[in-house]
Amino acid sequence: MEKPAEKKTKRKKEPKPLNRDKAKRYTCIVCPACCDLETDGVEVNGARCPKGEAFAKQEMIAPLRVITTTVRCETSKGVRMLPVKTACPVPLALIPEVMKQVKALRLSEIPAIGTPLKTGSSSESVEWVVTGELD
Repeated sequence: MEKPAEKKTKRKKEPKPLNRDKAKRYTCIVCPACCDLETDGVEVNGARCPKGEAFAKQEMIAPLRVITTTVRCETSKGVRMLPVKTACPVPLALIPEVMKQVKALRLSEIPAIGTPLKTGSSSESVEWVVTGELD
């Protein structure tokens, strides 16, 4: 009599040992899984996908964020607030300066969704993208 085939079960990956003196904890914001990550800059534990690993390593080196906000649009219909976001991630340390620049931006007409907008001087400009419409 033959033995029934054994089921193969997936084993959970054992977390790799981290240097506890340098270890930092993060919550991944790349996808909806929101993994709890722990990294020492070399090894990453808790990531369920490669994006989480890359996120944790980037956070250790230089954290970046996409900023979403609104821009003042002064039209014939009155003052309206137009939703925008940065075209690419911005270093966390620069967010206050970038927000000052976009707060000073005034539009006289309503651009279409996807229209790029620039703020700041040419050397420190940040590109924004219109993300919503106004009636």
